[in-house]
Amino acid sequence: MRSKILLIALVLLVAVAVPATFATGVGAAFGLPFGGLPGSNVMLSLKLDQVPFLMGIGFSLGETQTSFGFTGDFWVLNENLFSFINYYLGPGFYLGYSGDVLLGGRLPIGINIFPVRSLELFLEVAPTLAVRFSDPIVFPEFGFQGAFGLRFWF
Repeated sequence: MRSKILLIALVLLVAVAVPATFATGVGAAFGLPFGGLPGSNVMLSLKLDQVPFLMGIGFSLGETQTSFGFTGDFWVLNENLFSFINYYLGPGFYLGYSGDVLLGGRLPIGINIFPVRSLELFLEVAPTLAVRFSDPIVFPEFGFQGAFGLRFWF
């Protein structure tokens, strides 16, 4: 339990220290009912405006159950679709733990809007291909993730 707390503290320290040099979007992503997110179905979302890389992290710790999820996406395209609606897509990866460990790739395809300058709303779907580390190890494991959420830009 002590090593879990140390790992979480380290991740949070990096998440706070690195973005201080860029404009930063911080928010939450919530899993859709038909796919969800790895590990915990709610994630903290972090994006720097100078880098086309988005991170998500979520976890739940308990006496009998622990789950963890991490996503990292590289936006190859982030273009205007029309008016104030943009789209994005690009390769990504994820790590999830909820009894078994899942390690895989994902391809997020989403839309985002900025109804006001400092608020971003988004909706995305992401087909996945993963390895499930269980007994037996399973590959390929195809899946689907989906999320909606918001980010506040500072």
